[in-house]
Amino acid sequence: MQPEKSKVLAVFFSRGGLGDVGRHAVQAALDLGPEKVSKIIVISPDPSTLEEDQWACGCVDVHRFTNEERKRLEVIKKDVTKVDLTSVLRGADAIVSCLGNRQFFLGSETRVGKKGTESIVKSCQELGIERVVAMSSVGIDDDWPPAEFHWAGNIMSCLFLTCSRREFKDLTGVDRSIRTSDLDYLLVRPLGLGEDVVPVNQWFLQEKKGVDGVGINMAKLDCARFMLKEALNPTLHCTAAVVGSKPEK
Repeated sequence: MQPEKSKVLAVFFSRGGLGDVGRHAVQAALDLGPEKVSKIIVISPDPSTLEEDQWACGCVDVHRFTNEERKRLEVIKKDVTKVDLTSVLRGADAIVSCLGNRQFFLGSETRVGKKGTESIVKSCQELGIERVVAMSSVGIDDDWPPAEFHWAGNIMSCLFLTCSRREFKDLTGVDRSIRTSDLDYLLVRPLGLGEDVVPVNQWFLQEKKGVDGVGINMAKLDCARFMLKEALNPTLHCTAAVVGSKPEK
């Protein structure tokens, strides 16, 4: 049996809690080693956040890249809503996208999900990149109402219908841009991404809406690990998944 070929991964992220998962996807890909992921292409409107020690997370270790890890990174600063991404994605085997956010107070410059995803889809189709794992949220499109299994879903509904309605619209655009493409996609829908939640390298999926649920608060690194696993070794195809921590009893 031939050894599995090392892959090239492209990771997109913007600011906010959902974007923090993208930063952690970069770290998770580096942690796999060069025999699994030879190169990570990082595309962000503000990639300098990778150099921050704290990534608004419960990770035990400070996030600092070694010199050897930096050799595997190609970091690109781009406004993903206004540029052709074909040149930067050439050679990539899979995409992890964490564009957009749910936090209204971050402002319009972080609502890049819809337009950025449209650019990603167009470039992937031109280059023949098939696998895209994209960040979404509970409550988007056919997952409405959000988190019906927990009272926190009522809060999320209120936010999406009021102060976060523009963020909701942007994330809905992410879903629809992906779903209407011919890509092999997975839309990832977390509920809570706690800044103090310690990673346990574990995640749980909702099997059926209205029947079961997941824990409402998961570590950003665990969400990133799930996205990375599905990008490199897909098991869920052309669907969306509500992901969380261990369900409460």
